[in-house]
This record gives sequence, C-alpha cells and structure tokens, in this order.
Amino acid sequence: MRILFLLTIFLVTFSWAKKDFYYSFIGSSGQQISQQRKHEIRDGFEVIEHVRELSRDGRIDEAYRQIKDFKEKNRVDVLASDIMIAYGEMSIKKGTKRLIIKAASELEQAINSSIIHEADLPQAYMLLVELKLASNKVKDAKYFAKTVVENFNDKITNAYGKIFLAKVYRHTREYKKATKILYEILTKTIDIEVATIVADELFDVYIANEQQDKAYDLISKVLLKNMDFYATDSYLAIQKVNKLIRAKMPEFAAEILLELLKRAKKEDAIEDFKYKLANIYMLMYDGTNYYLFKAKELYKDILNDFPDGIYKDKAKMYIDEILMREGQISPAVLASKYKDSESMQQKVLLQELLNDKKEKKYEYILRAKKIYKKISNSIAERFGYASIDAIFDEINILMIKDYLAEGKCFLLNKALKTSRRETLEKLIEDEATKFQFFECLIEVPYERAYMLVKDSFNKSRDANIYLYLERMAFALKDFDEAMSFSAKVEMVENEKVLSKEFLIRFLILSEKQDSISMQKFFYYATQHKEYINENSDNPLIIDFYYQYYLYLVSQDELEEAKEILMRLYEKQNELRAPIYSPFVQLELASYEKKDAPQKALEYLMEATNSPRKIKPNDQAQLYYEIIKLNETLGNKTQQEEYTLKCKELQGTTESLYKDMCDKI
Repeated sequence: MRILFLLTIFLVTFSWAKKDFYYSFIGSSGQQISQQRKHEIRDGFEVIEHVRELSRDGRIDEAYRQIKDFKEKNRVDVLASDIMIAYGEMSIKKGTKRLIIKAASELEQAINSSIIHEADLPQAYMLLVELKLASNKVKDAKYFAKTVVENFNDKITNAYGKIFLAKVYRHTREYKKATKILYEILTKTIDIEVATIVADELFDVYIANEQQDKAYDLISKVLLKNMDFYATDSYLAIQKVNKLIRAKMPEFAAEILLELLKRAKKEDAIEDFKYKLANIYMLMYDGTNYYLFKAKELYKDILNDFPDGIYKDKAKMYIDEILMREGQISPAVLASKYKDSESMQQKVLLQELLNDKKEKKYEYILRAKKIYKKISNSIAERFGYASIDAIFDEINILMIKDYLAEGKCFLLNKALKTSRRETLEKLIEDEATKFQFFECLIEVPYERAYMLVKDSFNKSRDANIYLYLERMAFALKDFDEAMSFSAKVEMVENEKVLSKEFLIRFLILSEKQDSISMQKFFYYATQHKEYINENSDNPLIIDFYYQYYLYLVSQDELEEAKEILMRLYEKQNELRAPIYSPFVQLELASYEKKDAPQKALEYLMEATNSPRKIKPNDQAQLYYEIIKLNETLGNKTQQEEYTLKCKELQGTTESLYKDMCDKI
C-alpha cells in the first residue's frame, strides 16, 4: 500500500496534468468542450483528490463512502478511469475481503472494456496485484505484475512492476527471489523514492523471513534518509507504525509518530498521534521510569488539551497505571477503582508480583504461582518482560542465587524442581554464578540440571567445564559417563585442570572396580608425579596413597612404595583420619623391624591407641607383631601383657596370628 501511494502520486499527477491540458480545449470527438463540461471534469478531479486527502488523514471509512457514491453517480466518461483506481485503493484500505474481491472484479472488467485510460494502465495493473494478493489469488497477482514488467518500457514503471513482482514472491515465501529482484533494482535506480520504496519492501521481506537484524538496520537507514516517505500520509504512516510494533521495533515507530506530530495541524490528528505515541512509550519500558514519564506527559497533554476527546478516559486510566508502577498509588487502590477492567486487574496483579519479588518473598510467590499464571504475556511485555514465565525465571534465578550466596545447596534441589529449562540456561550463562552453581550440583546431585548442563556444554573445549561434568556424573553414580568426560579433559591437555582432575579420575576407577583400567591409571600416575604432589593437600589423597602403595609393591618398586606409605601415614595423622590403621603401622613396622626394632614397635603401639575400631583379625596380627618385637628387644613384661591380650581376643575367624598367639 505504501508503494501504491507513491505510484499514485506519480501517475495521477501526470495523467491529471495531461487531461487538464487536453480537455480544456477539445473532446474525444474533436469538438471544443463546453465550459460546463470543463467544470464537471475539474470538480470530479477535486472530489478524487479530496478522497485521497481523507485517506491520508486516516479517515478511510469516509473516503471509501465518498468514492463509492461518486462512482455510482458519475456520468463523465473522462473521470471513470481515475474513479475506478481510487475506488480500488480505498477498497484495499478498508480491508474487507468482500469489498476487495468486488473491487478487483470491477477493475479487471474496466481494463478489459477500455474504461481505464492507457496512461493509467500500469497503475491499474499494480493495483490489481494488491487486490489479488489481498484475496489470495496469487497466480492472478503474479500475472499482472509480470504484465507491467514485460509491457512497459520506461525505467520507473518497469521498476515498480518488479517491486510488485517481489511482493508476490514475498507472499509465496520465495524470499530469495524477492530479495534478488529488489537488490537488482537498487543497483540500477538513481531515483531516491524508488530506492526508498524498494528498501521498504525489502524490510517486509526481511521480517517475513525472520531476519530481524537486517530489517532493523534497514529501517534505521530509511528513516534517516527519507522520513518524508512515511510522514506525508498519516494513514500509511500508522500502518508502518503498527508493523514496526509487531516487529518489536517500537523506537522507529516512535520516530515516525514524532514526525507526524510536527506536521499535524488538525486537532483530532494531534490527539490521535499523541495517544498512539504515549502507548508506544509504554511498550518501550526499559525497567526505568524514563519512558513512563514521557508517556505520562503525553497522557496529561491529552487531558489538558482535549478534555472532551475520545481518549480522555483511557488517558486517565493509563496515568493511574503509571503512578502505580512508580509506587505512588498502591495496587489495591487501582484494583478497587477499576473493578470492571480485566486488563487493569491483571496489571495490578503483576505489580503485586513485582513488589513481592523486590521484597524477596520467593516462597510466597511460588505458593501463589497459579494465581499469577493468569496474567497474560501481553501484560508482562508491557512491564518489560518477554512473558509471565520470564518473570518466574527471574524469580527462580534470584532465589537460587540467594541460596548459592548463603551456601544452602540443600535447598537448591527444591528450587530447581520448579524451574524451567530457560531458568537453568540463564544460570549457567551467568559467569558470576556458573561455577558456584556447578559446585552445588556436585554437592546435591540433580539429574535434570546435570542433563541441561551436559547438553549445553557437551561440545565445549573448556577443560574446566568437562571437569565439572565429570564430577556431576560421578555424584550421580553414572561412572561410564564420568569416564567419557575424563577422556575429554585429557583431550584438551590443560595441565592445571588435569592436575585437579587426577583424584576424581582415581575415584571413578575405584568405583568401577576395573583392575586393568586401574593398573593403567597407576602407570599414568608414575608418569605424572607432579599431579600427586599438587594434590597432597586434598583429603582424597589418602585413598590414592593406599592403593598406589599396593600397586608399587606389586611392581617391586619398594623404595618408592615406602615413600608413599610414609606420606599416607603422615596424611592420616595430619587429618586425624586413621582410615588405614593398623595396616599403615604394620607395613611401616615391617620395614623397620630388622634395622630399627624400637621404631617398629613405636609404630605398632601407636596403632593400638587408634580411635578407629580395629577388626579382631587385624588386632590379632598387631598383637602378635608387638609380642615378637618385645621378644627381640627383651621387653618380657610387655611381651607377656600382649600375649595375654592376644589369647583373650574374641571374634577372629581363621586367623593364623591368633593361632600362633594361642601356642605361645
């Protein structure tokens, strides 16, 4: 319709000037036209121009009614062509399918019966393209567009024909074809208005093809270079404003309305533009009061300047809404004041939700979630949110962040159960909380969250992420999955992360109880002794030392085995965690009893004082070794004491050491 508008200016201006000259002197029969006839022709063109003026002011119903009446009453053949075209234009703008089909049929018939003047044919064909597309008769629309392209040679008309052909391709979703045609015109035309029209149609193609970024960039350039394209016709400008709002580009819609306001002279137009602009500012809410203030000032202007205007009641209501959102009126007051307004009731409910969110009443909000869920997404958008779900995502994120900050991982599981996937995605995208969140998922495993993290980062090249996924899988006892992430950590070859992952891999292999894989791991450990040293402060090293010691013994690496055993002994004492007593002391004693029997005895006596409960069979071995060392050292009193203890020991099963004690 915007294309149709400018094309109308071009062709009607040309044809009017020609007819004005021609019919001032002679008629079609070659005779001089009477003065009365001249007046009828001039008056007729004035009627048509008045109809278009009404249309430009947005008074479509009145414009359609006048052109329809004029078409039915007209008896001047010269005017028939222009009347039919104006009638078709107003029928499209009315937007009623019945009227569009009727106008298309009449215009086609007028062309076939030569009622349409030859100079008006390009415009008539392009108007038929619009009418046919509006009634979904695509083949007909394409035929008439190609008729213009193939039958009219002047550059401007040919360019318009191609633009209309591109419109057909946009309608049939053949976006590549439409784009190609439009780009081709842009490369050839030097006419600023043709270029602007092409850019405008290209905008529609981008939007239809979901290329919002390109559309955004394009409309910003068009408005900068040729705002007149929209601002000279308020009806078509408002059509563009509505399209920009639907495309989520209200800032450009506001630019057009500001320009319309600068040019408006009629009171009803000024009121209308101010009201529409205020509503757009409400849509542009950015979390601050900036746009709310601009909207409020416009609504106040409407009340002050147009106290009896058609928007006065709505302006009052929207001012109240803004005051509520600014915190100057309580939601309860508006709930009572606008009992019959469903939209206002929803706004009140949403404001209450946002107030509770601000006060961190998370538990209350979640309990009342069913009530808040009744709020429509359009109301949520008005308050700066994509949807009502987006608000709950934000609430869940804030709640989870509070739990993370307070170290309440045990509460995290409950919060995650009420969270959408989008909530979890936002959490793991937030660098400030991501790793804290991962640590909590390891401490309190939650499979759904783990699956989301895995899906999001499975193709990452971040070794730290792989390590977290490995630890999460281990916490969920999915040891095969954990090993697959261990392999990915190794693949990235980040030495710092490999060092941190060293003991995690050990734990996984221990759980899997795969002796071959464990042998390979211990060989890996011998190749990376720096990892052992770097993890010496990790309590998990105790289990590693124990199993690694047994591995070294099996490989006859006794010197290194003794060193690891001593590390195990020292770490147990440091952490006061005698997990492997009396095994450690018995082994250390075995190394010392030949050359330092007193030192060996001290290890064994230390084991007898372990707070850890010792199994009867281990106790029998410990007592027997103490007896033998005391015998070597000549400590007969202590030898007899422990001989008695060993004989009185109960609960052993098939213990060789108990049997040897009993035979002493």
